[in-house]
Amino acid sequence: MVKNRIVLLDSLRGLGVLGILLCNAPDFAVTAGLAESVRHWPHGTGADTVSVWVATQWLFQRKFVTLFAMLFGVSIFLVGGERSETERGATLRKRLMWMVVFGLLHGFAIWFGDVLLSYALAGFLVMFARSWAPKRLFKVGIGIWIGFSLLMAAGMVASMLMPHDAAEEAAQAAKEAATNSAAAAQYAGTFMQSLIQNAKDRLPLLAGEPVIVMMTGSLMLVGLGCFKTGVFTGEASKKTYAILTVVGLLALAVTGALFITVALTGLPRPLGMIAGVVQMATAPLTTLAYVSLVVFASRSAGFWKKIPEILAPVGQMAFTNYLAQSFIMTAIFYGGRGLSLHGKVDRPGLALIVVAIWIVQILWSKWWMDRFSMGPLEWFWRRLYRGPTPILRSSAGA
Repeated sequence: MVKNRIVLLDSLRGLGVLGILLCNAPDFAVTAGLAESVRHWPHGTGADTVSVWVATQWLFQRKFVTLFAMLFGVSIFLVGGERSETERGATLRKRLMWMVVFGLLHGFAIWFGDVLLSYALAGFLVMFARSWAPKRLFKVGIGIWIGFSLLMAAGMVASMLMPHDAAEEAAQAAKEAATNSAAAAQYAGTFMQSLIQNAKDRLPLLAGEPVIVMMTGSLMLVGLGCFKTGVFTGEASKKTYAILTVVGLLALAVTGALFITVALTGLPRPLGMIAGVVQMATAPLTTLAYVSLVVFASRSAGFWKKIPEILAPVGQMAFTNYLAQSFIMTAIFYGGRGLSLHGKVDRPGLALIVVAIWIVQILWSKWWMDRFSMGPLEWFWRRLYRGPTPILRSSAGA
């Protein structure tokens, strides 16, 4: 049973790290000011482009980063144990401290969209709650998430009701276009130019860390509650998973209907804002539906059971695979690093690149984990916070 539970957690991590890549892909391919926009996407709004955007927003966006955050909350407990376990608590703090370092290096030197820093900072808060009972974890985590969702909704309503000056908006749009054009030239330039521009784009994002940390921390609390109640270990009842699946898929249907309507009605900004808020608010529900489907697959036989087994090696080395995605994508898109395709690939092409990387990471993770006990960066990280650690399967077993 213990082995099965570990495989399930690893499968969910694998699903999370692969799913995140499709959501992050536009942020590598175009400038930060255009990546999240569909109306101002530099390659236009053709049917194939918008279709990929709808599919990404509907089925992927927010769901997998939410899953990753929830699972990180589980790791806070697995590494740190109860708050009374002082030695394990010290190990946890060292682990998070090194993750702050990795996050800063990743964000400034590789890719500005780093989440490691946010996870580490949220982890320093969540570690004080790791001994809470599931009911308290759910109550606080869900309460924080609902609170921020309501604030987002209020901000959206205020933005829609605020009077707009057409001339001022046109001037602002022209300024943003010039900024994006200059940034695109830097990303497509030399290695040093792309490195500097990446750091410039990373710096202003730090101002939003307090909000991101609170929202990420709330998801970690919910994830830890799900672990303690057996939802993330496959030990919850079939009825529980059925309810989570139905509720989550209903939320997914509402989100999908909104984004499809946005696409069919000419991409109106107000409806797009509503869709975005609903997407964010309901993401945890859909995430838990995805978790439940993986559990059902792990309990089945034949083809469906193979899916979590295929995902497990990817999840065992999720840290390595997450950073590898950044290295691969920046090598493809940033100037002076490889193909220099920044600004040249449309959404359908991005989707094909992502699928190719999924296949490579699934295959190489299986090959690596057949020979080693952990991923290469997992091993390096563990050496930093725990000391010498065997990596070969034979030595690990010994």
